[in-house]
Amino acid sequence: MENKLNQIALEQYAEKYSNLLVKQLFSNKQFISGQEIVNEVPVKQVVFFVLFNLFKLWKLEMNQLKSPYFNFENEEVKTKLEELMNVLSKHISVGEKDFAPLLLKAVQDSLLLIISPLKFYEDLVLSFNGDAPNMEEVKDLQRFIKINTHMRDALLTAWAANFSTEELFDKAFEGLTEPPQEVKPLIEPFNALLPLELNSFLIEDESEKEDDVVENTNESDLVDDIIEEDEVPEFETIHTQFSEEKTNILADSLGFEATQSLKSMLTINQKFMFVNDLFDGNNEDFNKVVDFLDSCETKDVVLKFINSNYIQRGNWKEEAPQVKEFLELIDKKFA
Repeated sequence: MENKLNQIALEQYAEKYSNLLVKQLFSNKQFISGQEIVNEVPVKQVVFFVLFNLFKLWKLEMNQLKSPYFNFENEEVKTKLEELMNVLSKHISVGEKDFAPLLLKAVQDSLLLIISPLKFYEDLVLSFNGDAPNMEEVKDLQRFIKINTHMRDALLTAWAANFSTEELFDKAFEGLTEPPQEVKPLIEPFNALLPLELNSFLIEDESEKEDDVVENTNESDLVDDIIEEDEVPEFETIHTQFSEEKTNILADSLGFEATQSLKSMLTINQKFMFVNDLFDGNNEDFNKVVDFLDSCETKDVVLKFINSNYIQRGNWKEEAPQVKEFLELIDKKFA
């Protein structure tokens, strides 16, 4: 007998929890600032998803700034807009009515990621309508998904290899030996506001379908925290934390050490050699792969990607000097 996720129970709990938290957050104020979101929302993964949802709304608003009468692509205009967004983002102020749906979605996503990570990632893939995320979207997913990150990285690696939707999950997770994080410690922070009974989210099911199996794990004394204390974001401004042009991006604020990009490390001669010898002269493929590798947080993810997509398939010979030089650059990047 197996268990599967009770989606209705999860949604009902998320709504009750969010309503209670919204009342608590707005008990003595009409609006909430960015720093208050970070400090006062008790579950850190929920904080990350709230910021993620806010970030996506911010990008949509920026993309709507188009006009048939004015050139928004002009460099001077873009610079002034950048300055304006920096000023505005220092004064984030979200009212209760607008904050409530952001919080509800963040709580639902957090619970799904904890209790059934496979279902969470299946929903994530569906949200891209069959397309693989671009490099900017990959970086966003790495910054904001902080639970079961080994599954996240495995999926992103397979996604970048352009496997079909039908193959994607098999290719992503077939080699994983690390189980999902233990559920009980991850749901514990929710209990402070509204007691949560894990069994209420599970229903017995005799089917063998893997996509219905709740991702639960055995008891363990070693439990990974959701987010280490030094990973709590210092919320200065939405814009400066999320802008690719800024050095104080969210990744820095969340405790990731900035690493030198592969692109910046390459000499002209190296780029010419790698494009011609490793990528059959295809400069576009070379740039896509290097961009993806630069988005990866760990050396292990990079090496797994190279091994599964180039070395194991016989496209690259591990003893070839060009391959060795490419791998040496990766060593330097993560040194």
